[in-house]
Amino acid sequence: MARAGILYSHVAAAAAGLAADNKNPTVDTVREALGGTGSKSTIAPMLKRWKEEHQQAPAPATPGVPPSLLQAVKGVYESIKTDFQQNLDVEKLAHAAGLEQLADELQQSRAERAVLEQRVKALETELDGATTTLAQAHQANHLLTVDLAGARSEQAGLQQRLADRASEVVSLNAQLTQARAQFDHYHAATAAQRAEERQGFEQRAALVDRELVTLRQQLLHHKGQAAQLGGQLSQAGTENARLHQAAEAAHSEAARARTESERAAFQVAALSAQLDKLQTRHDAMQAELSDSKIALAVRARESEIAASRLAIADSAAHAGAQEKQALMRQLTVLETELRQERALKVQWNGKSD
Repeated sequence: MARAGILYSHVAAAAAGLAADNKNPTVDTVREALGGTGSKSTIAPMLKRWKEEHQQAPAPATPGVPPSLLQAVKGVYESIKTDFQQNLDVEKLAHAAGLEQLADELQQSRAERAVLEQRVKALETELDGATTTLAQAHQANHLLTVDLAGARSEQAGLQQRLADRASEVVSLNAQLTQARAQFDHYHAATAAQRAEERQGFEQRAALVDRELVTLRQQLLHHKGQAAQLGGQLSQAGTENARLHQAAEAAHSEAARARTESERAAFQVAALSAQLDKLQTRHDAMQAELSDSKIALAVRARESEIAASRLAIADSAAHAGAQEKQALMRQLTVLETELRQERALKVQWNGKSD
């Protein structure tokens, strides 16, 4: 573009000075005479106007030049001028076409630049989204790692509880076995004791029966000798009372044996109830053990699912990293294209000046 202040009078003065120094006033020489100011597109039409004004009034011929030579020179000058004007017009048309083409290319370049800027913005947005997704993936990976650690800790706790419950079950089985052994031993001891007591009672009853038989025989014998043993009647009555007391003592012993038998039966019933309680507790422990095994299996399955989700998150993070690298490469290519476009624009602006 032309600098403010370049006028036709300045161009005319510079061209006249160059002509006075016997130099050809061209656009470059006039621009140089003006101190390097003004653009060629501004100086060219002013210089053309000055040449047209000064060519209409040619200087008078120098004395001694023949008119025919002067006419021939003028004809050659007019021919050269016509050819120069035609060439100048052709150059102007070509220059205008070139300017239009360059303007179109500049407009296209600007449009492509706008598209590239939008693409860069879209890629930056995608990069931000990918970065956010990657951060979320890292956070999800951290949460999954924490969940997995908690699941593993809970699994270890469940395994420890399972081991404790197994130990309790073993202990309860041992107690149950011992209680059964004790019950069997007590039952055998009670049975043996009852058999011994029954045998003793039977022996005492047999002895009492024998004594009764003997007493009856003696009573019959004493009745036969009643007349003769009248003096011994009191002694026989006393012996009879003693025998009755012995019989009552035998009955009391039998009642006591019956009481002990009933107490033994009660103890057997109590041991049976305790055995039933132990069996119920054993069944409850078995059910709780089954529940613990099911919970452990569920936790193991959850751990496997958490591990699978962790692997998927790692794959997503790896894919996000690869996508980020691809976006960075595309961004680098776009920046290179943008720098080249800016360099072309700077070069085009330099050519325009």
